[in-house]
Amino acid sequence: MNELFQKSLRESLYVHYPLKPEQDRSIEGKNLKKEVTSSIPLWDGESMDCWSFEGEGEVEIREKGVLHLHTWSRADHWPDTEVRAHDAAGGAYATFGSYIPKLDVSGLDLSVGNRIYFKIKPECEGNRSPIVRVGFTNNGVIKIPDAYSREGYNAMNLKNHEWNECVWEIDAIAHDKIEEISFNIHRYGKDVSTGDNMYFELKDIYFQEVEPNVVHGWQCGKERAAYSTTGYFTDGDKTAIVNTDAETFEIVHAADGSVAYRGDIKRVQGQAGEFGVIDFTELRTDGEYRIRFGSTETETFHIGQDILVPSLWKLINFLYCERCGYPVPNCHGACHQDVYADHNGVRMIFNGGWHDAADVSQQTMQSAEILDAMMASAKEARKFDEMLYLRMMEEANWGLDFILRMRFGDGYRTSHAALRRWTDGLMGNMDDVIADVNNRSFENFVFAAVEAGAAEAFGERDPELAWKCLDVAKEDFMFADERFRKVGLEEPHMVEHTAGASLSQYYSAAAWAAARLYKMTKEDRFAAFAKEYADKIVACQETGDETPMNGYFYRDETKKHIVHFSHQARDHVFVMALAEVCEALKGHEKIEAWEQAMKLHGEYLKKLKVYTQPYGMLPAGIHHISEIDDKATFDVLHPTAEYEAEKANYKEQLENGIDLGNGYYIRRFPVWFSYRGNSAIQLSMGKAASILGQYFGDRELIEIGREQLYWALGKNPFTQSLMYGEGDNYGQEYTALLGETVGEMPVGVQTRRNEDLPYWPQANIATYREVWTTPPGRFMAIAADVM
Repeated sequence: MNELFQKSLRESLYVHYPLKPEQDRSIEGKNLKKEVTSSIPLWDGESMDCWSFEGEGEVEIREKGVLHLHTWSRADHWPDTEVRAHDAAGGAYATFGSYIPKLDVSGLDLSVGNRIYFKIKPECEGNRSPIVRVGFTNNGVIKIPDAYSREGYNAMNLKNHEWNECVWEIDAIAHDKIEEISFNIHRYGKDVSTGDNMYFELKDIYFQEVEPNVVHGWQCGKERAAYSTTGYFTDGDKTAIVNTDAETFEIVHAADGSVAYRGDIKRVQGQAGEFGVIDFTELRTDGEYRIRFGSTETETFHIGQDILVPSLWKLINFLYCERCGYPVPNCHGACHQDVYADHNGVRMIFNGGWHDAADVSQQTMQSAEILDAMMASAKEARKFDEMLYLRMMEEANWGLDFILRMRFGDGYRTSHAALRRWTDGLMGNMDDVIADVNNRSFENFVFAAVEAGAAEAFGERDPELAWKCLDVAKEDFMFADERFRKVGLEEPHMVEHTAGASLSQYYSAAAWAAARLYKMTKEDRFAAFAKEYADKIVACQETGDETPMNGYFYRDETKKHIVHFSHQARDHVFVMALAEVCEALKGHEKIEAWEQAMKLHGEYLKKLKVYTQPYGMLPAGIHHISEIDDKATFDVLHPTAEYEAEKANYKEQLENGIDLGNGYYIRRFPVWFSYRGNSAIQLSMGKAASILGQYFGDRELIEIGREQLYWALGKNPFTQSLMYGEGDNYGQEYTALLGETVGEMPVGVQTRRNEDLPYWPQANIATYREVWTTPPGRFMAIAADVM
């Protein structure tokens, strides 16, 4: 770690005060420095005839050119309607409404331009994270907003009490006939520090022309390099993709510019096109470096086995800020004291753990999976940074406390609350939220596995807590097994991230938990459970030669529908379970069969990687045309999408993939509709690769796992780090209530409509650019294997 970051850590009391980003390395800072070749004023600063207003608020022009807006932080009633609310009038997943100034620009000639520019000054009492959601309507060939209100909006995070200079590049979004631009002020309620009033001043609204950033397709910008902006492992592959006519490159020392390595730029023809590739794998000396080619020199990156240490610190920073029910300094107060669940005559407050995403919803399962990855990566981080290990275990303790507290002790636990507002902490009034209580076998299997893992992780540091973890792990496993044998596959609960879980994933969760419990207890019953469920996993795998590939898993033993994910993803659970069983039951007569299943899946991942080379991002996998006719599976995998309305789009998305023949296709990105963003998908597949790489000592699979992290850290066509505040060229994301946070990660890169090309426009909106705690969890999970 460099001295500047170490200083930041000390000033944060090792992240008990949130870290601050380096603004000069952000996309927003760089975009403001661009040359403007055209600038058209959209408002004369005087007339109100072009403005209309929706929602509750007040407006006036006090001085020429400045629109003064006023609304309130909350209301004593719910809005009649609201996009994305489950039941706005009833307060279900609702805010307190919005105040929306709308600027009519239909009479203006906007044929030249690709950037919206304005200045805005929030004066919001006690509000740590003011935000404005800018939007526009396009009435041209392609209508904006789209059917799911996912395109045509950009929620911008603002600094309170100062003028914010805001720009939004819309070059890749249809804008051939813009008719209206809006400035939506969301009313999310009052955090502990927040006052009643929100004031905004708005001025200098222009439509401008600039040289746009690359946000679509596989080729990075001219004279740019797509590389891991954090760095590379000393012992691993080190490549970058460049778009240049230069024929050679140099790796130079950051300190003095001296050359550490020279090489030729190779021209590589991949499935996605032709690319320039530089390879400096042979450079195995730790240090700070830059890439130089032609007239381009990149920002500094690090080579070392410890390159993930700063990333892990920043992920802990993000998760700390996402704590629910805890006063995080300079971020938010002790929230959601009036979110509760009732069960068998008792009431439980549902807060703790980490919020699910920008909307501050909460899912117990989500916190459990993050906790498991955190404990595993903390163990590996200890080799490089004792303080990081201690801080990660402290944060893990926070998550573990939540997991244990949510149990009612009879198989039921509080599982989920969908909300996107700050509540007032007073029970009995309109803004209370009632959380779900469930007893489902899939979740209890996972909880049992995580609790057993916690028993091991905390065995040395807190043996009494470790005892409790093992005790409840055994209970939760038996609750799960009893219910699973009685009920089987549960009816999906669509607001939870486990809704799409297949039977094969149930088997995997059960085998994983049983193996961990046998490892900790040596009780024969858990060995028997582990063997039984491991055999069931293997029965769901494609092993034949009749298909273009094999080694992947189906949703059940009938082998009718291949496992896919479009949002939350657990591609790794199959091999994670089998590896855990093999390690727990060493010498078992079935180990050869279980290991063969793992090897087969590893070969599948190796074959997949070809379809995105020279990038390392794993494709979403193999699909079959028959999936189109499976309405039941469609309904659980694609929440909010209507089967009949999207059936033709499903077919088109498959056909835009790579045709393997006989109805089989490779999709680089998932088939998806409303919910888009592939971070969880590619990271969970990367976790499968890293597990197998560790188990078999397979360096190729380890490198596949690492490449998923490199994609997130800048080795993507947009040359952007997807982890805010880490590496270089990071951008704002959709943070809604919490404000921009170092270490946040988004749902992920999406595609445009039915294409199979990466698409990453500068538009902070759910789902693709929404911050989400799943990607940090999956990132840590891979880190545990590849550090």
